[in-house]
Order: sequence, then C-alpha cells, then structure tokens
Amino acid sequence: MGRDEVYWRRLENMGTSQASMNSEPAIWARLIEMPQGAIAPDAARYFLSMKFSEADHARMQRLMDKSNEGTLSAEEAAELDGYVNVANVLTVMHSRARVALRSAGVEPSACAPNS
Repeated sequence: MGRDEVYWRRLENMGTSQASMNSEPAIWARLIEMPQGAIAPDAARYFLSMKFSEADHARMQRLMDKSNEGTLSAEEAAELDGYVNVANVLTVMHSRARVALRSAGVEPSACAPNS
C-alpha cells in the first residue's frame, strides 16, 4: 500500500468526506506534506521573501471587520477564505524554508527582507 493510499484511508477512517478531502486547503496540505528533497538555500530565501502587500493586508482587515460585524456577503466570505487558505500555505512554506536554511547553517532571520 503506497503512502497516498494510506493517507486517503486515514482520512476516510476519520469520517472526512471525499468532497472535503478534495477541497483546496486539503489539496495544498497533501502537496506540502509529501516528502521532498532538501530546499536549496536560494529557494528558501525566495519563499521567505513572499509576503502579502499592504493593499492585501488592508483588504483582509476590511473583510475580517465585516465578518465580525456580520455584514460579510457570500462573495466576500469566499474571498476571505481564499486569503486564509493562501496565508496558511504561506505559513507552512515559510516554516519549511526556515528549517532548510538552519539545516544549511544559515540563520533565517538574516535572510528576511525588511517588513
């Protein structure tokens, strides 16, 4: 039994539906969890440089404020979900990049661009 089949069976045993197993966040999670070779330091630095723009941060804040107020439309809720999904993937990518740099003997904070 291959790794993918074990993963799918584990999810099915947890009661996870096929639809939720194929949602965008679940697909990204599987992609990120798959064993990969070591991330090259240049690639790790690039991953760490990926950040949301000020305009995206402002938009996310407006959407979160509307959500807290209970005035978020269905379209805005989908947009906010998209931001959250991308932020979750970015968080994992940043984490893996920091681990790769530390493994290469480089302190990740030395690679981080000014925020």
